[in-house]
Amino acid sequence: MPSYVALLRGINVGGNSLIRMAALRDCVAELGHDDVRTYIASGNVLFRSSERSAAKLDAQLERAIEERFRLPVRVVVRSAAELARVVEHVPARWLSAPELRVSVWFLLRGANGRALASRLKPKEGIDEIVAAPGAILWAVRRDALTRTGIRLIGTPDYKLITSRNLNTTLKLAELVG
Repeated sequence: MPSYVALLRGINVGGNSLIRMAALRDCVAELGHDDVRTYIASGNVLFRSSERSAAKLDAQLERAIEERFRLPVRVVVRSAAELARVVEHVPARWLSAPELRVSVWFLLRGANGRALASRLKPKEGIDEIVAAPGAILWAVRRDALTRTGIRLIGTPDYKLITSRNLNTTLKLAELVG
């Protein structure tokens, strides 16, 4: 039975769209998925399912969460293999670079990653963007956060992603793998 991680967009951020992880775990388990567990309170659910289509799982989880919690939450489901492919694209130099802040932007199903990446304007020496299957990786120098060329929040593109920091992404890949 394949292993998956579901990444919920925009829950438990700034006191908005609050969902208790125990209740979320129960919601996913009640759909018939196995070994359901959560990782930190930002909407990361690991589970096993006989369903082979991550796209069907996206839709199933979105419906169940909206019905149970009365919240229209977008969900990105990635298989263990898909998450491993994203992690493979992280440049080795980013892994041990405390001077960098690294984010992984997981694309919602149907989002055009190439088009989105082409609209980003990283500044040389400050930002770096790497495209991965189903995700965009962004590293920015911590001492230059205010000088980044990346302006995503508040744009239509921002609604096409859910973001996790690199440490969370690596841990999720380890847990689901």
